[in-house]
Amino acid sequence: MSMAGTERDHPQKQLLSLIRNFASEKSQGERRVVTLRKQIEKLTSDLSVVNVELEDAKRCKELTEQEIIGFEVQFSMSEASAQTLEARISRIQYEISALRSEVETLKMEEAALREQFIHSMLDLNAKIRRFHESIINCDIEAVDCEAYTDAPQVNMKENENDDEIVALESMLSDILSQTTKEDEEYRAEIETHKKVTQTNSVVSLIEHKQTSTLEATYNTLVEELQRRCICPSCHMDNLEAISALLLPDEDK
Repeated sequence: MSMAGTERDHPQKQLLSLIRNFASEKSQGERRVVTLRKQIEKLTSDLSVVNVELEDAKRCKELTEQEIIGFEVQFSMSEASAQTLEARISRIQYEISALRSEVETLKMEEAALREQFIHSMLDLNAKIRRFHESIINCDIEAVDCEAYTDAPQVNMKENENDDEIVALESMLSDILSQTTKEDEEYRAEIETHKKVTQTNSVVSLIEHKQTSTLEATYNTLVEELQRRCICPSCHMDNLEAISALLLPDEDK
């Protein structure tokens, strides 16, 4: 009977063992399910955060693309303005070159006129000196004697001297008139030279000011682009990433 009782107890022990194993596995399974649920919740939370960051990155990308388009338009306008100014500067430089050539021509004409004036004055001085010498060398006694014997001849000589004086006075008047004209031309040339100098100063100032303005605009655009590429949520610089995203569009 003891053996029979032992045989009856053995299936019961196996059943209890199976129940305990099942209960243990069920408990472990429930713990694993709880652990997996926690992991799922954590991953879901992380996914939500990543989705939020992704949306922020997309909005940041869109804003950055709009800013880049605005910067490109502004840069194109600045470049067109720079080209216009360069064309204007080239035209002004061409006009300055033409004025310089004209000034050089005026200087050469002035030198020629001065040389001619000097020769004319020397010639006039020689004529006046010869005239004075002829008067000084004139024999006064002979003139007095001939005043009674040959009055018509004396009057003829006096008339000739008067004509020569009138001719010399006319020549002197012409020379003075020419000198006045040359002085006016010289003053006009000096005024033209002053204008050319002032124009050169203005052109240099325009070039320096435009260059400084373009450099300041470029630096401002670069700083603004770098500021716009920083994510407001994570404070990460996305300039390289956005540039990489924009490169395929540019290739297309």
